[in-house]
Amino acid sequence: MQIDVQKLENAVTDLKGALKDGLLATDIWDRNTGLSLSGFNTQPAAVALFTEIVNSLGDTLESSGFPGLDRYFFMNLQTGKIVLIVMHGTDLLQGVLMDSSKVNLGVLLSVALPKALSSVQAARV
Repeated sequence: MQIDVQKLENAVTDLKGALKDGLLATDIWDRNTGLSLSGFNTQPAAVALFTEIVNSLGDTLESSGFPGLDRYFFMNLQTGKIVLIVMHGTDLLQGVLMDSSKVNLGVLLSVALPKALSSVQAARV
């Protein structure tokens, strides 16, 4: 995989700008190695956990005859937190931890997520 890490850093900066203080943490990581390539308040344990969740969920959906995961999914956590997991192709994952009381879901889905998808794609060399 050939990635321009500075462009990933720019993607994280853009996400921080869009979500402001609603963004608690984000990591963009290599799905195969679990290595975080860029992030804000990085969470190595969460990277490992969400890699396993994405892999297990994908395998379970496939073996159950359900359609597979597409680009992203949400988890509504206790204490007012939301996690967005984004699949940037088959090799990169991104986790975004947010405070649900400070994030506008319309902005997240119509501005921040499309920008993150295109920014990470542009980081591929």
